[in-house]
This record gives sequence, structure tokens and C-alpha cells, in this order.
Amino acid sequence: MENASKALIMAGGILIALLVIGALVLMFNQLSYYQRTETDSEKTQQLADFNKEYLKYTYDDIKGYELISLVNKVIDYNIKEEVGNSVDYTKKITVVINMKEFKSKYGVKNITSLFTKDTYTINNSNTIFSADLNNFRSMENTYTLSAMNKLSANYDTLKQAKAENQNSYETKIKEIVGKVVKNNSGNTISLTEIEQYREYSEFKSSTFKPGNVEYHNNGQVKQLSFEFKN
Repeated sequence: MENASKALIMAGGILIALLVIGALVLMFNQLSYYQRTETDSEKTQQLADFNKEYLKYTYDDIKGYELISLVNKVIDYNIKEEVGNSVDYTKKITVVINMKEFKSKYGVKNITSLFTKDTYTINNSNTIFSADLNNFRSMENTYTLSAMNKLSANYDTLKQAKAENQNSYETKIKEIVGKVVKNNSGNTISLTEIEQYREYSEFKSSTFKPGNVEYHNNGQVKQLSFEFKN
């Protein structure tokens, strides 16, 4: 009888121990689940915040100068290679710009001396589009932004003066800016440079409508498309 009682007590103890262990395992699993859920939610929010920095350019029509800002942002991002908690920097972003109608409207005889392609695909600083942007920044530093704006606004007048002779061209530049604008080598700014800068100015003030957005398999933005709005 005594042995039976001891056996029952031992069995009860084992049962209680098993119940306690089961409860602890259940609590651990629930805690792990909540932690995973919280981590997944945090990563989802981080990814959404990352995409928002690029998608905000697609919510409505944007100006060319805003498109330039986006291109610079994409180029800076694409230089990175690390993998963060929620952002994989090895997955690059591309900007596609349809310029066909822009060429027709602002090109010289429908063939611009600057934007020669119908479509530009931009994902690094080595693309033609990116190189042109750098050239214009350099041009503004060399001739000053004020001078370039004045000269590009009077392009037709300067073109007519250039057709007469170089002296008439330089005289007209002096009338417009207050001096003959020269580069670091002492050469007068060319009509081609003014023509290209005029196209660049038109681009900055033009309107572009957003197109389709493509995503990588992890949900990150992959490609943003824009088209000149005539």
C-alpha cells in the first residue's frame, strides 16, 4: 500500500513537471513568434520607408530639375554594395526617361545637339545622361550660372550675330552679360555650348509624367520610368 502511494506521488510529480515543461515550451514558442513578427514588421516598415524615397517622384508629374535630383539619388544609392537589415544594396535601381517628344519640341531641326537619344537608361555616373549633367555643372562653374541663364535666354539673337562674324558675336555677348564670357583657356564661349545649355534649361523646366514602376523579388524598387509631357 505504501509503495502504491509512493508510486502515485512520483507519477503526480512527473506529470506536474511535464506540465511545467510544456508550459515553458509554449511560452518560449509564443515569445519567439512575437519576436519574429515584430522583426518582420520592422523590416517591412524599413523597406516601405526606403521605397518611399524613390516612389515619391512617381505620385504625380514632376519637373526636370526634380528628375535630375532623382537621378543623382539613384546614382548615389547604386554605389553602395552592403546588405542591411531590410535593404539589399546589391539590388540596383534604374531610371528610364523617354525623351522622344522633347527632341521634337526643343531640338534644332528636330535633332538636338544634346539629347540625341529617344530613351535614356540611367543607373550609374558613366551614362551619357549623367556625363552631360556633370558637364553642365562644370559649365556653370566656369561661366557662372547667371551668365549661362542670360546667354541661353538670348540664344536666337546670338545665333544671328554669330552668322555675321565673330566680332558681332562677342559684341552681342558683352551687351547681354556685360563682358565677353571666356573659359579658363581664354576662349570665348561657343554658340554650341549656349545651345546645349538652353536645351538643358528647357529640360529642367519641362514636365515629365511617371510610368510603370518595377520591383525586385524582395520588394525593393527596381526601375522608375518617366516620359516628357508635351
